[in-house]
Amino acid sequence: MFKLSFWRNFEFPLFIAMIFTCLFGVAMIRSTIINDPAFSDSKLDVNQLTVGFGIGLIFFFVLSRLDYHFFESWQFFIYIGCVGLLVLVELVGLTTLGSTRWITVAGVRVQPSEPAKLMVILMLARFYVTNEHRIKRIPVFIFSMIQIVPIAALVFIEPDLGTTMVIMAIWLGMTYAAGADLLHMMTLFFLAVPILLIVWNLGPLTGGKFQVFQPYQEARLALFLDPQKDPNGEGYNLIQSRAAVEDGGLLGQGYTEGIHNKYDLLKIRHADFIFSVIAEEFGFVGCIAVLSVLILMIFRVITVAKKAADSYGRYICIGVATMLFFQVFVNVGMNLGLMPVTGIPLPMISHGSSSLWTTLMGLGLVESVALRHQRDLTWYYRTGPGKE
Repeated sequence: MFKLSFWRNFEFPLFIAMIFTCLFGVAMIRSTIINDPAFSDSKLDVNQLTVGFGIGLIFFFVLSRLDYHFFESWQFFIYIGCVGLLVLVELVGLTTLGSTRWITVAGVRVQPSEPAKLMVILMLARFYVTNEHRIKRIPVFIFSMIQIVPIAALVFIEPDLGTTMVIMAIWLGMTYAAGADLLHMMTLFFLAVPILLIVWNLGPLTGGKFQVFQPYQEARLALFLDPQKDPNGEGYNLIQSRAAVEDGGLLGQGYTEGIHNKYDLLKIRHADFIFSVIAEEFGFVGCIAVLSVLILMIFRVITVAKKAADSYGRYICIGVATMLFFQVFVNVGMNLGLMPVTGIPLPMISHGSSSLWTTLMGLGLVESVALRHQRDLTWYYRTGPGKE
């Protein structure tokens, strides 16, 4: 299936780090459920290994083998399909814990907002390639934002503030890398702050008629600096996650032996707060080891971006690197109590098939860029795939 030439430029350090992180994630999910009667029969770890990692690995190799220029010619149809799936979530989606984010496909729950992040990366990559010669113009800057508004808005109203933030971070990282005018970006920032404050207070100002943020979202954002104001409500998990991290000390309490994990003191520990379990069971040393592997992966993605054969491949890698970095940064900050709880998973470690698939597909695209970085080619949609 794969010729020898396929492996010649394969990014093995990235692949090995990816495999290690995924398997470590399965082991940590098992640790979070093994002592919990409510989850002990759920087989979340088996699901993550088979449905999540198994299918995700297929996606990884398919996208590695597929010339990444393929997506340029199918950009419009992929965009329409992505928006269509997000609209379908609003119409027939499954609601869990107050959020409607999932649809069922062939008996498997799928979260369309996750692959939407890749759609944003591909869309912006093509846009910036097309507009490289006029990237500093205001209309180009504005239109780059307008393109992602439908996707970001549909994700936000699910509600899914975390994924919306990831999409915005991807736009920011790729726009900066493309060479947009810094004055435009700073102006946007200074305009966004008062607008955000107005939107934040729109609910109370209108007597609750126009409530943009959900009450639990407002509570999480307001309490992260002082979770003791609501110790049994929205501040509970922040308090417990901080305590779990502190109890881990230098070397941790041992695999499956963390007190907050073992005695169900920390909620959602198989997903949002899995880093706290890592800290409690493996300590400071274990956290540094895990973060080192994740940082290594991000640096390898950036390395592929630097040697990409063209700007399209470079922008794809920058988008994937931004997505990974932002998710790691926010999730770890959330677990340490330094950032509000936003539901952003730790890539390849937190439970969630859709999130794992998206990450592996993104890394598959990076491998596709790496495998073709020495090829003298023109755009795929004009010439078809070049010879290897």
